[in-house]
Parts: sequence; structure tokens; C-alpha cells
Amino acid sequence: MEHGPPGPGTAADAPQSPTHRKPHATMEPAEILERESRYGRTAGVLGILGVLCVLAPSFIGLGSEFNTAAQDAYAERFELFDANKGEILAAQALQAIGLILFAPPLFFLFQAAADRSSAVRRSLIGLTVVGPLFFGFALVLFFVAYNSATPTFIDGAPAGGDLNQFAEDTLTEESTWGAYLGLQLAAALSLVFAVVYTSLQAMRVGLLTRFLGTLGMALGVGFLLFGPLGPLALGLFIVTISLLIADLWRGERPPAWETGEAIPWLKAGDTPPPTEEELADAAEFEGEGREVADDEIPELAGDDPDDAADTEAPDEGPTGRPGRRDNKRKRKRKQRR
Repeated sequence: MEHGPPGPGTAADAPQSPTHRKPHATMEPAEILERESRYGRTAGVLGILGVLCVLAPSFIGLGSEFNTAAQDAYAERFELFDANKGEILAAQALQAIGLILFAPPLFFLFQAAADRSSAVRRSLIGLTVVGPLFFGFALVLFFVAYNSATPTFIDGAPAGGDLNQFAEDTLTEESTWGAYLGLQLAAALSLVFAVVYTSLQAMRVGLLTRFLGTLGMALGVGFLLFGPLGPLALGLFIVTISLLIADLWRGERPPAWETGEAIPWLKAGDTPPPTEEELADAAEFEGEGREVADDEIPELAGDDPDDAADTEAPDEGPTGRPGRRDNKRKRKRKQRR
């Protein structure tokens, strides 16, 4: 029976509840692969450029004297800043740009994991962008704070007092210094959580091997613990995932990158699922061998092989009486009856 289209006011016109909406995680694998092939190379290259920008000042020696000075040597750092302001500005700018460029590969990897599993909390994807951005802006505030406090220290340094304490007070009284400390803390927490969570989820869906996923979580936490080496440690992880994302990895990428679906790694002691064997096609056996008619098979023809044997001539003994074989056949026939 055919039905016409539902009229106005029917359930078909009612707005669907959020629970009935198609989740984004059910995106078709072909669509996922097409989007990743379109943007993956760009995100990976930007991540690699970001790592180079973060490491460049150390390799070329920009502001090296200022950066290697002790953190609590405030008076010495003020003097070094005043003498190398241009180099320090270039170093801070390069590192700020580099940290901001950590966002594209982190965002891309988080998105790829979320597309393959609905268990990934998409609301946290913003941390992959907020963390790197906050760190970049924090480095800018760091330069602004020193640039504003240096003239005050140079012009008002006491002749006989505690020079280092005066330098510390001068720096901490700058409002931009307080903003820098707060933004740096927020950036560190956001970035560390983003790296750890993204590494964990990417490993669970098979985008990262267990080694790389564990390494990413360790380096994410190490960003806070390694001090000045934190950006270097995190840069190693960023360049690794950037090569994977851009499909520039020299080895074979995990299969989840090629299928667009989650392929979780086997746990210790698990065995791979058995593959379904193809059923043999009956046509392959057609016409082989000799066909046997039903009447050629005694059981199907209704004849008992023992009965057929009984109809043979009796085996008479030397006296003309039935032999032992004939007696055995008779006894067998009686037992069947």
C-alpha cells in the first residue's frame, strides 16, 4: 500500500533531538581520507617549519648570552638585554612563531583521531590551538616586560645597595611581567594536556604506534619538567607527527592512515582475529570424476550386499553338504530377521 508524503504537523516535520542527529564521528572513510590528503601536507610542513623556528636561535646563537644566564641573575640579565636587544627580539620572535606553528599538526592529529572514534571529546580540540598561541604571545610579553624595565634599572640602579634585588623588584613591578607569568602558566597547562590527550587518543585508534603514543605523552609532561630543554623535547614529537601527517615518513605509516577507520593495536597476549576463508565455488567441481547412477549403489538400489552374497551357490563341502561359509551366511540371515 502506497502512502503519500506526510502532511504538516506530522512527526516527520518535527525537529529532531540532538540524540537523533548524525554524529560527526560517522563520517565516511572516503571523506576522511579525501580531507586528510587535502590538508595533511600543509599541516605537516607548517609543523616542521615551527620546530625549525624554535631551534634556530640556539643554532645560530641569537641572544645566547642572555638566554644562558641564570634566571635569578636579574641584574646581569638586564645588562645583557640592554647590550643585545636586537638579537633577543629576533630570537623571541622566531620562537614565538615556531610555537604557534605547533598548532596545525596537533589540531590535525586530534581531528583525525576524532574522525575515527566517537570516544574522543571534540570539545577539547581547542586546546591544541590555545596552548601554542598562548605560548607565542607569552614570549612577546616577556620581551615587552624586559624592554620596559631595563631603562628603569639602568637609570636608577643604587650605588651601594643590593643590585640584584633592585633588578628583581624592577622587573616584577612591571604589569606586563605579571601578564607574562599568567599567560605562560595557562599556555603550559593547555599545551601539555593537548599533547598528552592527543597522543593517547591517536594511539588508541591506531594513528600512532604504541611507542610514539607513549613518547608523545612523556614528552608532553617533560615540557614542564625539562626547563629550557622542554621546547626541544616537544619539538621532537611535533616533527615526528608532522612527518606522519604530511606522508613524508620514511617507514610504513600505521594502517589507520590508509583506511580512514580506527584500527586499534592488539593488547599483549591477544591473537589476530581469524580471516574468513573463501567458500569453494560449486562450479569448480562440476564435471570432475565419473557420475555414478543410483542403481549402481546397492544401498540406494534397495539391495543388501549381504543378501546378494547369499544368493550365490552354496559352498558344498567334500561330502556334498553345505560348507562352513554357507552355514555362516544362514546364521547371519537368521540374526537379521
